Amino acid sequence: MTSLLHGRDLVRAFDHAAPAYDLLTALDPGHLGALRRSARRLRLADGGAGAAAAHPRSAQPEAHA
Repeated sequence: MTSLLHGRDLVRAFDHAAPAYDLLTALDPGHLGALRRSARRLRLADGGAGAAAAHPRSAQPEAHA
């Protein structure tokens, strides 16, 4: 069974996985183009850029020390 992450748990999981994802995408020069093509085919708003691109400050979680 898969459980969905929310809030800070989701942010932590994303931050944990991001370096590996960045490495994998850097090793595949066609990856970004494929993502853009998929967003276009799905007719996603702003080419699939998402809320973070439209509102970068409001989409980022608050940092807590």
